[in-house]
Amino acid sequence: MKLTAHGKRMIVESMYSKGHSFLGAAALLRKNAGHEYVTLHLLCQGIEIVLKSFLLAIDYDKFMPKLRTKFHHNLVDTTNAVITEFNLRPLKPSLKEELKCLSALYSKHRLRYASSYDIMVDPHSIASGLVFRRIVAAMRLARRKGLFIGVVI
Repeated sequence: MKLTAHGKRMIVESMYSKGHSFLGAAALLRKNAGHEYVTLHLLCQGIEIVLKSFLLAIDYDKFMPKLRTKFHHNLVDTTNAVITEFNLRPLKPSLKEELKCLSALYSKHRLRYASSYDIMVDPHSIASGLVFRRIVAAMRLARRKGLFIGVVI
């Protein structure tokens, strides 16, 4: 189906809103002592969707075909594409390392499905605070810059 510019914009805004909701769910779970692996999965899913919505907002036609093929569930590659497209500074090493660790676990579905990893690694030992704060800051900046004017959150 050929979408109009308005239709593409609606998809971008819906995607952003869904990502925002995943991040909100992660925050609520963490606040209410929910299962930390689920919290981490929701955080990663929210990051993935929000970052992809940023790319679509910049150039829908360029990035839509790449979302599942090039970026898939790789948070590092998606983040690097956002950094490049928005001409942002590279991530600091500590933030980059935290994102890399989360991305590896998320892309291999270790946060979603039970495995021996669950009994060997305490999910509270997996750092995520820097990444969580950075995505929230990025979303605030995107709203201030008018990237998601019509989004109801």
